[in-house]
Amino acid sequence: MVEVLSVRVRLKSGRFDLFKSLQDFEYRDNDIVVVSSKFVSMSEGSVVSLRKVKPSKKARALAAKCHMDAKMAELVLRESDYIIKGVPGFLLAIRDGMIAPNAGIDKSNVPKGYAILYPRDSFGSAEKLRQKFLVEHGIRVGIVIADSRLMPTRIGTTGVAIACAGFQPVEDLRGRRDLFGNILKVTFRAVADGLATMGVAVMGESDESTPAAVVRGAKVEWSDRRFSWRDMAVEPGQDIYLRSLVDDTEV
Repeated sequence: MVEVLSVRVRLKSGRFDLFKSLQDFEYRDNDIVVVSSKFVSMSEGSVVSLRKVKPSKKARALAAKCHMDAKMAELVLRESDYIIKGVPGFLLAIRDGMIAPNAGIDKSNVPKGYAILYPRDSFGSAEKLRQKFLVEHGIRVGIVIADSRLMPTRIGTTGVAIACAGFQPVEDLRGRRDLFGNILKVTFRAVADGLATMGVAVMGESDESTPAAVVRGAKVEWSDRRFSWRDMAVEPGQDIYLRSLVDDTEV
């Protein structure tokens, strides 16, 4: 049986110790700890005062074209590997192999006038947290750093893993057979993304004060290997959505 349990935390401000902040919970061996990427970013100080951001000429041009704040456009330019397209209010960008509106930058759950970025090194943060559980509690846990995302053509948000540690993030099912004996040729199972979605479902999006969740009883392939976004992403030229809908012209 799989359980998804919420981890409530008091409101935080400024930098703080991520591991210590999550200790009001009885963890068990083989738990998967799903933590909000914004909570990780807050603990590391990845919060920016918008009044201190000076937009470049390119940022002002993008902002005018996409009807958005020039300071936000500047942050997106800084945080993105590259920008694909712009729509009113948003720049569609890729950061560390993942497509995200405004490169994952958000102005919710932070004080007014500030924006919160993704963690500087999400996989490093996940691995550090995993090691803390091992050293301090003597237990093996998996870590997922999760964010909410929009799915094409769907209303509302679901979850996505921007980093993980302790288990294989993707299961290769190619070569296995389905219920009717057909050999699977292209199927991979996004294990980390599935766990992120479970966690985000109980964490919520507003004032729940639940920046983490524990998935208990999930079957994963445990691993001590250090992962990166390349273990979880495909190149834009191989992505079925981008190949189908986006031409070669960037903003």
